[in-house]
Amino acid sequence: MTVKTNFIDVEEPGVAVITGASSGIGQSFARILSSQGFDLVITARRKNRLEALASELKQKDGITVEIMTGDLSQPEFMDQVASYIETIENLDVLVNNAGFGTLENYISKESNISAFMTMLNLHCGAIVRLMHAGLKVMRKNERGVIFNISSIASLTLHGSREPMYHATKAFVSAFTEMVQLKLNFIKSKVKLKSICPGNTHTEIFGPAAIATPGRFGGPMSPEEVVNIALNSYKNKDIIVITGDHNIDEVMEWREAAYNKPGRYFSKEFTKSGLYKKL
Repeated sequence: MTVKTNFIDVEEPGVAVITGASSGIGQSFARILSSQGFDLVITARRKNRLEALASELKQKDGITVEIMTGDLSQPEFMDQVASYIETIENLDVLVNNAGFGTLENYISKESNISAFMTMLNLHCGAIVRLMHAGLKVMRKNERGVIFNISSIASLTLHGSREPMYHATKAFVSAFTEMVQLKLNFIKSKVKLKSICPGNTHTEIFGPAAIATPGRFGGPMSPEEVVNIALNSYKNKDIIVITGDHNIDEVMEWREAAYNKPGRYFSKEFTKSGLYKKL
């Protein structure tokens, strides 16, 4: 019998819960973790895609796959998934991947506010709720990892044409980092990772899932993003930018932001007297 290796190097891998698993990065997580022997719980809105994926992976890898169909931007389904997560005694992996982009213009008089509220609920609310559930189990076992799928948009806020997308992804990265620091303080072995891809071939670019090349390189495949995420498990990085070309892009954006007056505290901050007033 061939023993499958897995990224956390355990003899008996447990369960991986993956949201937004019907396509793109979420589906790639499902395929790769399945091949490593993890049983799966997969969620998304498109039941037919989940059923097809579950059937394929059960037959190919001999694992168990459970399906939960629904919209994680809705509090009722959010609570349903979170409650189920709390019952998984051998939870090893949680992938918070569900998300979307929008062409709506937030400051337009004709914009649809419901699209932005849905994004806020999905990108922020669902991650907070599911992380809380996952940490209950993982902290009890002192084992496991949570991958929150963010974006380099979380690190390149200056000049954003999509304020809500960039801002909600910034929350994902900041929240992941702050919770990991609290885990570090109590010397927990549980790990959190904010995965920050750049242009990646996913349906955020439309049904064809074809991203356009950027000035710095890419786009990347979902499989490349997932492999970088899994490889990051063994290092201490919390914010994981997928690909050197994406790091270059973030650095250029950061440099531009620091050169714009008002974006960050001035280097003269303490000399101005403002510090003393605070």
